Amino acid sequence: MKIIFNDATEINVQQVNPYGDYLQVLTVGNTPEQLRVLFSDPTRTAHMVVQERGQTIAAYDGYTAFYRTEIYTGQIYGVTMYKPEKTPEAQAEVQAAAVAVAQIQAQSLTDEQALTVKAIYPIWDGNGVSYQKDFYLTYNEELYKVLQAHTSQADWTPDAAPSLFAKVLPGQDGTGIGEWVQPGSTNPYMTGDQVTHNGKTWESLIDNNVWEPGAQGSEALWQEVTEAE
Repeated sequence: MKIIFNDATEINVQQVNPYGDYLQVLTVGNTPEQLRVLFSDPTRTAHMVVQERGQTIAAYDGYTAFYRTEIYTGQIYGVTMYKPEKTPEAQAEVQAAAVAVAQIQAQSLTDEQALTVKAIYPIWDGNGVSYQKDFYLTYNEELYKVLQAHTSQADWTPDAAPSLFAKVLPGQDGTGIGEWVQPGSTNPYMTGDQVTHNGKTWESLIDNNVWEPGAQGSEALWQEVTEAE
């Protein structure tokens, strides 16, 4: 079996294995250095024909990105070729761009929606990052919203700077039902917010509600929600 390159160069091979985005070529008698020279020329590898006993059995176009050589037992040497737009580096760049776009779009979600995809948001960075009001970010795997525009500092962590950040709590925004979490003064429950607590569902009767549902004295602050019969 042999490969005939685009410039008519030929090389004997053992196997040529296509795997979609990349091509694996196995040879005997060619060192990794020789393979690197042969396969590093994109003009030469733009079109490769595989022949066996004088018959063409396959042809490959566009595998012009040399990726690496490989050494196997029995003095078998291999080379991996990619299509340029499909190399791991190119794929990683595309994925990074997709994540960046998703992060930008995710800033327009409601609190409830943001909680369902909080892994998409950037992690808080204390090294002089300029954060704008209402920007979502995560810290210690919790979702926070920026309360006022500022430039970050290492000691202004979201959990220690309540004037700058508020943790986004499930059940807020008056939509959905989340497990009650003790809020602070910057992220209280508002009228209509619904939460579950101690096996019951509760609805806030007031704005700026930081009290525990069902606790003594909270009767005017929360009402239990029961299913209609």
